[in-house]
Amino acid sequence: EDIELSIAYSKALVKIDILTSKEQRSIERALKSISNEIKNKKFNWKPELEDIHMNIESRLHDLVGSFAGKIHTGKSRNDQIATIERMYVKNSIHDLANKIEILQKEIVLKADNHLDYVMPSYTHLQRAQPILLSHQLMAYYEMLQRDKSRLNNCYEIADELILGSGAVAGSFYKLDRNFLAKELGFKKINSNSIDGVSDRDFIIEFLSSISISMMHLSRISEELIIWCSEEFDFIKLSDDVVTTSSMMPQKRNPDFLELIRGKFGGILGNFISLLVTMKSLPFSYNRDMQEDKKPLINSVDEFSNSLINMTQIIKKSKFNKNKLENATNGNILATDIADLLAINGVPFREAHIKVSDLTNKLNKQDKVLSDLSPADLKEMLKIDFNLKINLFKSINSRKLKGGTATAQVRKEIITAKKSLNL
Repeated sequence: EDIELSIAYSKALVKIDILTSKEQRSIERALKSISNEIKNKKFNWKPELEDIHMNIESRLHDLVGSFAGKIHTGKSRNDQIATIERMYVKNSIHDLANKIEILQKEIVLKADNHLDYVMPSYTHLQRAQPILLSHQLMAYYEMLQRDKSRLNNCYEIADELILGSGAVAGSFYKLDRNFLAKELGFKKINSNSIDGVSDRDFIIEFLSSISISMMHLSRISEELIIWCSEEFDFIKLSDDVVTTSSMMPQKRNPDFLELIRGKFGGILGNFISLLVTMKSLPFSYNRDMQEDKKPLINSVDEFSNSLINMTQIIKKSKFNKNKLENATNGNILATDIADLLAINGVPFREAHIKVSDLTNKLNKQDKVLSDLSPADLKEMLKIDFNLKINLFKSINSRKLKGGTATAQVRKEIITAKKSLNL
C-alpha cells in the first residue's frame, strides 16, 4: 500500500512541477523494483531507519539518487499512514468477504445435500422442537450474511482519501486531490485535515466487525464441539482437524474448533486495545496511534485463518443421520400436541397446561410422549378427537417464511445459491 501510494503521489507531483516526467518514471520503476525485492524477501531492512516508510524511501534514494527526496514534498507521514491504513483495510475487507462467501458456499452445499435429515432444535441446550438439519445449517449462513453487510459498511467508512491533509493543517502545495483519489481508488476526499490525520474510527469499526464475526465462528465452533462429543455423536470431524491426547490414545479432540473458539479472546482484546488507546487522545496525531497496527494486522490474520479452517471443517464433516433422528424421540412433539388442541377449540393456555401435566405424569412412569399411540393420547388428554402428528408432519407444518418446512428451507437454499452464484 505504501509503494502504491508513493507511485500515485509521484504522478501528482509532476502535475505541480515538483518532479519532471523523467524523474517520475524513474521513481515509479524503482518503487516497483523495491516492491519485488520485498515480495521475494530480498529487501535489506534497516531497523535504524525507524519504520517501513523510511526504509523504502532510503532504498529509493539508493536506486535513483537525490531527487528521491522530492517524493516527500507536501506529504507527512501523518496523512501517508492514515491513507495507506485505509487502503489496507479496504483490501482486507475484499479478502475477508471473499473467504466468508467460500465458507457460506460449503454451508449451503451441506444444507442442500441433507434436506432429509431431521434433528431436535435446542433452546437453553434442551431439546425443543423437531427441525431439518438444513434449517440449522442455514442459520449459520444468515449470521455470515450479516457479517458481510458489516464489512461492506466498514468499506464505505474507510473509502476516504486523507492524502493531501499534510501533517495537520492541509497541504501548502496545489495537489490535485481528485486525481489522487482516482489513482488510489477512493470514492471521496476528507473535508477536515485535523480529523483526517487523527481519525482511526475506520479501524475501530473494522475491528468491531471482525470481533462480531469471530464471535459467530466461536458459537458455531461450540455447537460442533458439542455435536461431536460421544454423548451427542451428531457429527464426525475429519482426521485432519482433530488430535489425540498425549496420554489417552482413544481421544479425538476437536482442537481446530477449540482454537477458533479460543482466538475470539485475542481479537476482542485487539478491538478494546485500540478503543482504549484512542479514548484519551487530543487532536490531532499522537505517537500512541502507531499502536493501531499490531491489533489491526493480527485481527485480520487470525480471522482470515479461522475462516479458512472453518471452511475445511464444514466441508469435510459427516453427519450421523440415525443419531440426529433418534434424538427427536421423547417429548419433542409436545408443542405440536398443544397446537392441535388449540386448533380444536381448547384455549392455548389450557392446552399448554394439559400437555405439561401429561409429560410430568409420563415422566413419573419413566415414559415419554413418543411412547404413546394416538388412542393413548386421546384417552389421557380426555379429548373426543384424534391427534395425528409425527416428525415430518410437525416440520412441514411450519411453512411460513423463516420456518423449518422442507419447501421453505429449499427456497432459502435456492435464494442463497443465487446470491453466491452456486
